[in-house]
Amino acid sequence: MCPTSGSSILPLHPESTWNEIHVRTTASEQHGRDLPAERSVWNVDITTPAIVLGSRQTEAELDLDACVNAGTEIVRRRSGGGMVYLLPGKQIWLDVVIPKDDLLWIDDVGRAAWWLGDVWLAAIESLATARKIHAYVHRQDLVRGKYGDRVCFSGAGPGEVMTLDDAGNPAKIVGISQRRTRDLARFQCTMYLQWEPALSQQFGQLLSDPDATRVEMQSNLEHSVMPLSQIASGLSASDVLAAFMAQITLV
Repeated sequence: MCPTSGSSILPLHPESTWNEIHVRTTASEQHGRDLPAERSVWNVDITTPAIVLGSRQTEAELDLDACVNAGTEIVRRRSGGGMVYLLPGKQIWLDVVIPKDDLLWIDDVGRAAWWLGDVWLAAIESLATARKIHAYVHRQDLVRGKYGDRVCFSGAGPGEVMTLDDAGNPAKIVGISQRRTRDLARFQCTMYLQWEPALSQQFGQLLSDPDATRVEMQSNLEHSVMPLSQIASGLSASDVLAAFMAQITLV
C-alpha cells in the first residue's frame, strides 16, 4: 500500500528492492550525472568542498575570490531552494530515485517527499537509542524562515525531518530537494554528521553579504542545523546509511 496523506506509518513491501550505489566524486560531477529511472539510493562521498546553489540562485550571492581561495567549487542544482554547504566527511548525501510508475510516486509535489521523510525519521529513531528525540516530518508548505531563501537549512520544506532545539526553535535534521523529469523523481538528501560554530563561520566567509548580515546568518545556522552528533554520539556515515537502507527496504 502507498503512504496516505498525513500518515507516518511506512507501508510494508517485503520484496522491495533498492539498488545501492556508492560514488566518491565531486558535487559538480554528481549533480551533472543523469541517473537511471529505477529504485536506487546513491551514496555520495564528496572529495572537494562545495556550495550547491538552488536553481534560482546566482553566483552574485557568493564571494567568488573567497571560494577560490578556500578550494570550494560552486555548483548549481536543477531544483529550487537555498544553497547547501558541503564538506568531505561532514555530511551524508543520498540521492534517492524512483521511476514515474513506482507505487511511491505522488503527483502532488507538496506531498511527494512525505514518504521519504518517514523513512528518514524511522532511521534516525533507530539510531537515537540512548535518548528520546522529538523529531517530525514537515508536512506543511515551505516555511522560509529569515534566511530560508538563501540557505536550505534555515527553512523547512515538505518531507524534511525537523526537530526543536533546547530553546524550542525549529532545527533541521535532514534537508531534501526534489527534481522531476518525465521518467523519474530524484530526491537529494543531506544530513550533517557534525556542525559547529566554526563551520557556520567558514560558510559565512564565502558569502557576498556585508559583515553584519554574515554574522547574523552564521548565528542563525548555528541554531537551525541539528547534526547527527547532537542526536547520537559515536556514529558514522556508514551507520546512517545502514539504518536508512534497513528502513527504505520496507517501502
